[in-house]
Order: sequence, then structure tokens, then C-alpha cells
Amino acid sequence: MQLALENMTKSTELEDMYQNAASDVLVALCRHSWPEVAQHLETEFLTGVFPHRSVLYVMGTLSSHEELLNREDRARWENLLAQVAAKSVPFLNTDMWSRELLSALTTPSRTQQEELPEKTFLFTFYGMVLQAEEESTTVRAHLQSLLETSHQWSKQREGIALTVGLAASRHLNDVWAILDQFGRSGPIKWSLHSFSLKVPGPTSEDLRWKWASSTILLAYGQVAASAKAHILPWVDNILSRMIFYFRYSSWDETLKQSFLTANLRLMGAISRNEGAHSYEFSQISELLECLMVLMEKEPQDALCTESRPQALHIISSLCKLRPPMDTHRKSRLLSTCLRSVFALPLLDALEKHTCLFLEPPNIQVRPPQGPQGQSPRVWAGCAAQGHSRAGHSV
Repeated sequence: MQLALENMTKSTELEDMYQNAASDVLVALCRHSWPEVAQHLETEFLTGVFPHRSVLYVMGTLSSHEELLNREDRARWENLLAQVAAKSVPFLNTDMWSRELLSALTTPSRTQQEELPEKTFLFTFYGMVLQAEEESTTVRAHLQSLLETSHQWSKQREGIALTVGLAASRHLNDVWAILDQFGRSGPIKWSLHSFSLKVPGPTSEDLRWKWASSTILLAYGQVAASAKAHILPWVDNILSRMIFYFRYSSWDETLKQSFLTANLRLMGAISRNEGAHSYEFSQISELLECLMVLMEKEPQDALCTESRPQALHIISSLCKLRPPMDTHRKSRLLSTCLRSVFALPLLDALEKHTCLFLEPPNIQVRPPQGPQGQSPRVWAGCAAQGHSRAGHSV
């Protein structure tokens, strides 16, 4: 154990790789010497000096790998984290500790796409500390500082949203106020499509704010998940904010996936609430309109996308809620879903996917028989073993 501790903070040419290897030794020791390792980690966190990256790496690895601890030790570990978070509350008012915390959360990683255990843990731990904080002014100040950092990378957006959601489990009113205030700020107005030409702000090259609205969407989803039994009084307000950012933000895959992820979390929170079956939701029709737009925007040249089943799952959940849809809206919704799922892909897409078949169909284009310029129709001649080849219109 002493060997691991000495090398965890040692600077070498291998940088993080060397320190991570030493940290992994300490992680392995947890299986046999859990009390000693836990005591050391707690001591490192409560010195008043922001802990070394390797300590965060160990904490993150232990938190993210369930198999490293048995059930009893896992419960003790979660209890230890809660205690350390509560004891770390005074550090929120220490300038040096707070600055180093924010720096550790926002320092770019090598690829920006990899999920570093230390950073994932730190976003969680930060939320737990804010959760334990009593003073709402402190909570608001820290959340405001966090939201003012870069929103360029997906892991950063997800981490910020996670911290906000954890803080909301105890400070829901404060979190709501900060998200609302942040949504009205200049950078967010700049990032929204409808204001991009009217509000002075960062140049189009400044990617720090381009996807800030996606962070807000994810944050509302995490807030919904954290609200638990209190979700129903807030659900319509949360939905109205989600709908606003969906409609007025610049459309891209990031916005779409953030919108779907947030709504999936919201639907999960609603489904776990016993009073949801009798609650009258005021934003269902507006949300369904957004989902129909999303389904219509799905590419027709892809036979399978991740977004379609997610959107259909949300729609299915909404159909179980009150008030029920009228006949006209139900017909439009069904038609939109059927067109999105069963629409014939483009010829190039069909040809590209024939490699997935053991006996690829013979895709042909029938010459147009109507007026000149009429789009050709796709024909597929399917060969089946023991049967003659026949052409069928698709």
C-alpha cells in the first residue's frame, strides 16, 4: 500500500499513465484492506487542500466499478462518500479549493471524448457537496460559476447537468432560479437560433456556448430525476422549458439527443410517481408536436437510428397520461410515426444494406411510365431457395 501511495503522485515522463498504474494497485488493495484504503482516502479529502488527481482517480474507479466491492463494502463506501461530502461543505467558501475544483472539472482531457473516472466522480461529488450545503446563496454562486464554463464537449455537458441535478434534490428552488437566470443570459440568447442575429455576443467561432442549450436540457432532465416525489408540481414547468429550447435552439444531433435524453429521464420520473395517472398534464400536446417534428427530421437513408426508438418510447409514455389525445392529433401522430418507421429508404441506402443479407435482394429501378421527370420506383427481385426469382414492387 505504501508503494502505491508513494507513486500515485510521482511525476514521470509517462504522466497520468504512471500515476494511474500506481492508483490501480491501491484499487486492487480495496478487496483485501478496505478499511485502511478508505481511511486514507477520507484523510486526503479533508485536509483542506484540494486532493491530487490520483486520489480522484481511485475514488472514481471505485464508484464506477460495482464489481470491485462486495455488497457490504459498497454500502459502506456510499456512506463514506456522503460523510466526506458533508464534511467538505466548508471548503466551498475557500477560494483556493473552489478554484482548483472548477479547474479540475473544466481542464480539457486528451481526446475530450474519453470518460475519465476522476472527472466523472468529481462532478458527482461536487453535486453531493452542494446537496449538503445549507446556504442557498453558496449553492447558487457555485452553480452559476459551473454553468459559465465551456459547453463544447459532451462529457462536460453531461457532467454539469449531473451536478445540477444532484444539487436539485435538496435545493430545487435555487436550482430552478439559477437555470432560469442562466437561460436569460446573453450567451444563451446568442446561442439560440432566433436571437443569433440580434444579440451581440461571442463570435460564431466561439464553441464554448454553441451547445449551452443542450446542457440546460440535460440539466432539466436530471432535475426531474432528482425531484422524485415532488416531480408533479414541477413537471409542466420543466416540460415548457424543454419545449422552448427544442424549438428555438439551432437544430443538430447534439440538441436532438439532449432533448431525447432529458425527456426519457422525465418520463422515468413520472412513471415512478403514484399520482401521475390522475394528474392533468398541460404540456403533453406541445411536447408531442416537438416529437413529431423530430420524427419527420429523421434521415430516410438510414434503416435504423438510435433516436427513433427513443422518440417512440417517449410518445408511448405520453399516450398513457392525461388528458387523452383527441382523434385528430392521434391520427396525425400515428401517421407521422408510421411514415418515419416504414418509409422506403433511398435506393443508395437499400443497396448499401444488401450486404447484411445472406441472399441479397435484386434491387432494380423501373423506368418511369408517367410524365417525363417522374421519380423512378424501386423494385426488388427477391431470390428464395427453391423458388424462382420474381420481381415485387416495394
